[in-house]
Amino acid sequence: MNRIGTLESAWRYPVKSMRGEAVEDVFVAYTGVMGDRLYAISSSAAPAEFPWHTNREQEEFILYSARYRNRQSTLKPRALEAAFKEALNPPYPTADAFALEVTTPTGETLDVEDPAFLAGLSDAASGELRLHFTQKNAVDCRPLSLFSLQTLAQLRQETAMDIDKRRFRANFYVDWSNADGFYENELVNRRLQIGDRLEIMVRELDPRCKSITIDPDTAETQPRILKHIARKHDGFAGVYAAVLTEGMVKPGDEICLLD
Repeated sequence: MNRIGTLESAWRYPVKSMRGEAVEDVFVAYTGVMGDRLYAISSSAAPAEFPWHTNREQEEFILYSARYRNRQSTLKPRALEAAFKEALNPPYPTADAFALEVTTPTGETLDVEDPAFLAGLSDAASGELRLHFTQKNAVDCRPLSLFSLQTLAQLRQETAMDIDKRRFRANFYVDWSNADGFYENELVNRRLQIGDRLEIMVRELDPRCKSITIDPDTAETQPRILKHIARKHDGFAGVYAAVLTEGMVKPGDEICLLD
């Protein structure tokens, strides 16, 4: 196997479009990182093909943070070897294990199912909001997204801006060993192994939207970032991947090119 880099960090986003969290020793199923985007909020004002209420409609949504009450039980299946053998989809604990609480930008902490949570969001929404839960990850496209530190460094240089990597909301931030920015673009339709077992196939480039213009700490927007990527990189930054073989990953894991 040809080693091409390391996993700098792994992230998940318990509620779609909210602030994410870095995780260590996490299970990656065919549906994606365990605990990633299991909750989402729909809006009656959104189009049928994309019914979600996101930080694109309400920038401060990115300032909400979510935490699983029983965090350890949401990182890997209890019977890990059995999960590998049976390839269940998904091989997770019961839904009760994913009990979640949300902290608002004002510091108030609420159960995600508390009506006060949606009521607070509704003040800035144009449609009726509803909470959804799934154990199969409510992702937009493929189950995994990947973004490199080299691409981040190139964008910082090109824009003369100190861009926070969290703007790109990737599941995997990677550090290539001997490659420049946007090297991940060359990996489309190629297989990678991360750690001892996880195998993925990079499937397509990641088309960027307003979400990357939103500062993850202040919710202030900077349209110049998106305009630059649209002009210089055809609107793409990072890649999407599919999972071929499930596995555990942690920061520092080697990334190898299989073919």
